Amino acid sequence: MTTYRAIGCMTGTSCDGLDLAYMETNGADMLTFGPSETIPFPAEYGNLLRERINLKAPVHFMDSELSKTIADFHVKYIEEFMINNQLTVDAIGFHGQAVWHDPTNQLTVQLGDCQHLANSTGIKVIGQVRQNDVKNGGQGAPLVPIYHLALASKLEKPTAFLNIGGVSNITFINADETLVAGDTGPGNALIDDWVIKHTGTPQDTDGRYAAQGTVDNDLLNKWLQHSFFKEPFPKSLDRMEFHQVLNDCSVLSLEDGAATLTQFSVEAIMKGLDLLPKQPNQVIVCGGGCHNPVLMNGLQQRFKNLIGASEIDLNPDAIEAQLMGYLAARFFENLPSSFPTTTGTKSPTIAGELFLPECI
Repeated sequence: MTTYRAIGCMTGTSCDGLDLAYMETNGADMLTFGPSETIPFPAEYGNLLRERINLKAPVHFMDSELSKTIADFHVKYIEEFMINNQLTVDAIGFHGQAVWHDPTNQLTVQLGDCQHLANSTGIKVIGQVRQNDVKNGGQGAPLVPIYHLALASKLEKPTAFLNIGGVSNITFINADETLVAGDTGPGNALIDDWVIKHTGTPQDTDGRYAAQGTVDNDLLNKWLQHSFFKEPFPKSLDRMEFHQVLNDCSVLSLEDGAATLTQFSVEAIMKGLDLLPKQPNQVIVCGGGCHNPVLMNGLQQRFKNLIGASEIDLNPDAIEAQLMGYLAARFFENLPSSFPTTTGTKSPTIAGELFLPECI
């Protein structure tokens, strides 16, 4: 198998920054990690993306201008990243900005002009990574389980990876390395939206507002009755699926709202754990939520063998960007990246589409 030098790019549903990660991989069992970096979004840019997420899906298809803006943002920081780290790159794995996710209607939208990115950098781009899965009857998410499997090669199984981004998702890896995966429910998105509405800051840094608040159990129990929590894996969510709960929080203080929404994420994750085929030996946590001590403490009170990704020498903030580089290598090697038990696709499906640089 060929070894590919790839940069992976991820901007998640939290709309807080661009994650870049360099890796060398054959798209299977060879993983050599290089530098990684997170570039925080300027406030105006982050707000623009949040506003766009609130729009109706048909608008997204017409927004070539914003797609080019997103690509230009990536070009600037990819080029700086390559220069600063003296990197030579074979391919860019590009996720784009997710703005709409409706797999029931075979619709998933990630804005970002892949061809413009390839032309501007002069590097092959693997983009539009969710579309093939959705066309093949899948949810289009999560795509990370195949990479979690690679990261778990030396871990005792069954094990699980929990990614707490805007939406949380879990990957269960059985002793025979079969995978079960899906979204568990809200992660950071509702907390972020609540805090930015009241303070103008994009997140509850270190969980300081939640730590000062009291959970409203009546609201919490009401939200947990949602039918999503009873659905089996695989399953996935749009970032805005539970957004209406913020209206319920209007009677709460900033601190009580943050506490209640944080506990909602905890309980949603626990319900996801209950849906797994069996309880894993440990749960490895990554994503932005692992930096929220209130959220992590809530989970550790319910599941004792919870391990931060950094405790096993993984960078919790780089895993999803690394995934994009890994998916690029799998594309070139003609290897599937999603499966019936991870996304509900009808058959194992290759993620992505190739965009070659054009002479302009």
